[in-house]
Amino acid sequence: MRRIFGPALAVIVTVWAVGFVSAPASASAADAANLAAANIGKTAGTCAVNPTHNSLGGSQFDTSCSGGYSGGPEYWCADFAKWVWRNSGFNTSGLTPAAQSFYTYGQSHGTFHATAQPGDAIVFSDNRGGYANHVAVVTAVNSDGSVVIANGNWGGQSGTMAHFATTSSVKQATIPASAASTGSWVAVEGYYITGIVGASGTGGGTPPDPGGNPHSATALCGDGYGVIDTHQLAGATVYLTYNNDLGKNCVVTLADADGGAVAMNATLAVQGGASADDPGTFTWYAGPASAYAPNACVKWGGTYKSSTWTSGWTHCGSGGGSPAPSTSNPYSAGGVCGAGYGVVDRHALAGATVYLTYNNDLGKNCVVTLADDVDGQVAMKATLAVQGGASDSNSGSFTYYAGPVYADAPDACVTWGGGYKGSTWTSDWTHCGSGTGGSAANPYTAAGLCGAGYSVIDSHDLGSATIYLLYGAGRNCVATLVDRGDGAVGLNATLSVQDGSRVSDPGLYQWYAGPVRLAAAGSCVRWGGSYQSSSWVSDWEHCG
Repeated sequence: MRRIFGPALAVIVTVWAVGFVSAPASASAADAANLAAANIGKTAGTCAVNPTHNSLGGSQFDTSCSGGYSGGPEYWCADFAKWVWRNSGFNTSGLTPAAQSFYTYGQSHGTFHATAQPGDAIVFSDNRGGYANHVAVVTAVNSDGSVVIANGNWGGQSGTMAHFATTSSVKQATIPASAASTGSWVAVEGYYITGIVGASGTGGGTPPDPGGNPHSATALCGDGYGVIDTHQLAGATVYLTYNNDLGKNCVVTLADADGGAVAMNATLAVQGGASADDPGTFTWYAGPASAYAPNACVKWGGTYKSSTWTSGWTHCGSGGGSPAPSTSNPYSAGGVCGAGYGVVDRHALAGATVYLTYNNDLGKNCVVTLADDVDGQVAMKATLAVQGGASDSNSGSFTYYAGPVYADAPDACVTWGGGYKGSTWTSDWTHCGSGTGGSAANPYTAAGLCGAGYSVIDSHDLGSATIYLLYGAGRNCVATLVDRGDGAVGLNATLSVQDGSRVSDPGLYQWYAGPVRLAAAGSCVRWGGSYQSSSWVSDWEHCG
């Protein structure tokens, strides 16, 4: 059984009320909730930098101080949850210091719950259906449906396993009602919920499965594929899977049960690229339909009898899904225009950015206008014209972007532009003869990109580019700027807040990657970037 070998792995417990409890004579979910809440603020035990005894007087939570690689402190989120259940009278056989053991427990005992109940363990993962990174036990369910949890091994300092374990503690968090179900992204935790598990004797069921179908999506797609999204049809389920090693998506439509040979289909299309489908008369499944899409949006769907569904363009940039939270734009210019397109220029509007991209192999330009922050459907447009040639535009009410609009322009000047709400802009005739526009000094600055109120507080030289860290009004901002524009090259800007969110902007750009911004008042940050094959990331620093 794999142990939890990362500081993110923690356990959370839901509480009815906060109070001291001793080990009960019989199992009680309320006792488990109370016991978890009674230990908010406690550390791993007497081995911690701030040593404490748990509420029952013990020197550790299960093996939190003694179960590590060499008999020392270990990542103890699952230790905490197991300790809560064991001291509340529940059967804990099969549970280990690994968060995944709680998911396996739910499978073995049939105790998965559709909604959280006090005393349940919530299992979290980096992606939907992935291996558990984190486990939690529910402490309270509020009248508005929000769920209060107690996180063991939370908020430790980076470093070795022992250092993180001895600097972390039990911390409380609240999951909004809108995110308190299996498959939902929980921003406060930075994970997806992959299962809500009750202790043996609390009732429940098994995790969703194909309902009697002997096949599975991952088995049909092949080794290395994991489910990242699903959609329920009448009588069947469409599965979208992804293989990180191959950079491939795969779609399968699985019948819920044996309904005989019926019309079925599985469809997959890569924005600006290939498409695949598998229509026919099948008993158990249609597909697999596969396509290479490591840096592009995909549209996926399926059919079962007369029930048909197709997604919008989604899961852009990787198989793991669009970034959260939903208020930020999950799309990129390169992803929308398609494989082989790199950003060669951009122009900032009030609330959006217009991107000009170019594909050297095709000799084509592409323009897209992307909203900076999502504000519902608003008036947007993207325009592109070739001097002495074709022109194209795309205007309307859009949520995320207008475009893409394309034109052949390998040896001609172009004029390009866009609009967002009441802000519009169009370039002069420019980028003549190729998409790159030639080598020139970078006209942009980090402060100009990040915006008013931001000041540079640190930088790192990559040789032909510089990474800048800026700060303003409680927020950090990172941008990587090339010294000279010699066409689209691989760039990135990254920013992480300790025990918080992560954001990056990888792609093919001419002038800069980013800006990426996160609120970081009172927290340490890790920042970095890359230029072609040269990359760098800081340690946790600039704290507070």
